[in-house]
Amino acid sequence: MPSTAEIARLDEAIAATWPATESQELDGWRLRFGHGFTGKANSAWPRSHDGSVPVAHKIAAVEAWYRSRALRPKVQLSPASEPADLEEELAARGYARSTDVLIETLDSAPDLGVSSDVEVLPEPDERWLDVWFAVRGYPRVLPMLGGDAVFARIDDVAVGRAAAYGDRVAITSMATLPEARRRGCARSILAVLAAWACERNAALCLAVEATNEPARALYENVGFAPVYSYWYRTATA
Repeated sequence: MPSTAEIARLDEAIAATWPATESQELDGWRLRFGHGFTGKANSAWPRSHDGSVPVAHKIAAVEAWYRSRALRPKVQLSPASEPADLEEELAARGYARSTDVLIETLDSAPDLGVSSDVEVLPEPDERWLDVWFAVRGYPRVLPMLGGDAVFARIDDVAVGRAAAYGDRVAITSMATLPEARRRGCARSILAVLAAWACERNAALCLAVEATNEPARALYENVGFAPVYSYWYRTATA
């Protein structure tokens, strides 16, 4: 397990490469809203807590902020969240716990070979978005996908994205249509994104649901290793 400081830096990289469309600071916590599109962009991120504002007041503010946007209050937690007993406080208030999302890292980008089938884009085009929305099942609301990033696509069947933050590149938005799976599309996309990271001499990181065994097998086969997990606590009423 990395140190708390290392986890906090990875939390920062993952958050920075997937920004919300609206955010607000709350005494060391960050409230994020993205029209209900993904958990990261629609949850409170408790980065730090110095005690100047009581936790109960912060939770009340979180609840009011999300309910005013027609969302159930949600908090993203990791071993670096503050205060340390926030998990127990939310559980006592009836907030339900999600399954774990693993943060996996790879110190140096692997050379996986680059396929000519992969088209590299500076921003997502309509074909890229069509694949991603179809696989993810999200409402068609364009998220904040800009910044220092690159987008990869194979025809109209597979996509992925890499985004840089500091000395890290986060792999995100990997998606393949069901009829094109088990053909090596995801690995080809990953190869192009890893090569982009290599050009920046950057270490890699990604988030993957602990229960997503096919995706984990792909990532861990090329050298990614899980280092910690984050999860959500969501108000049930």
